[in-house]
Amino acid sequence: VLTALGNGLFAVLRPEERLALAGHARLRAFAKGEVLFREGQESADPAFLLSGLVKLSRSAPRGRECVLHLVRPGRLLDVLFYEGGLPASAMGVREGRLLWLDKRALLAVLRGNAALGLGLIAALSLRQRLFINKLAGSQGRISASRRVAAWLLHRSKMEKTDALDLGVSREILARLVGISRESLSRELSRLAANGLISVERRRVLLLDRAGLQKLADS
Repeated sequence: VLTALGNGLFAVLRPEERLALAGHARLRAFAKGEVLFREGQESADPAFLLSGLVKLSRSAPRGRECVLHLVRPGRLLDVLFYEGGLPASAMGVREGRLLWLDKRALLAVLRGNAALGLGLIAALSLRQRLFINKLAGSQGRISASRRVAAWLLHRSKMEKTDALDLGVSREILARLVGISRESLSRELSRLAANGLISVERRRVLLLDRAGLQKLADS
């Protein structure tokens, strides 16, 4: 537990803060397809993902699923500030392990560690930007090409690499971006044809970041 709390967002913790969190934390393994918490559930403790992949999603009209975010190792499944029922469900996309944290203990650490608070704000701000783009796109204000380019740049920034392992099916990725699977495949092929990326199965290599940024900002 102490080793896990020395990585990612929690690398800025002081030793005594790490000990305080570890004393209330618990490790848990999860399987592919396992639900970690459900939309509408009253509350849940935040969880730090150690391995695997977790999908955050929300029910949409006619039983469809809206994929909000894919949480990758080293990131927090943040449910700290929700009241009146959780707005999304969390499900394992790939089996892995996570660290459940006590909400009160984490809030206590946040009150005394500005660096941790700023790191959490930065992560939430990036996620909010994706949500805003997705909402605007659903209203017809952002084209599919802009959304795909912005999402690829976001992934590259979060993972600090131009070589992206998509890790999930194109159906899930399309729901995440807010377009159809056919549109996603078409846009990836178009970006590759224009020399902005290369695509090999579930791997994407960003070849021209400036070109992608120009497209995302257009």
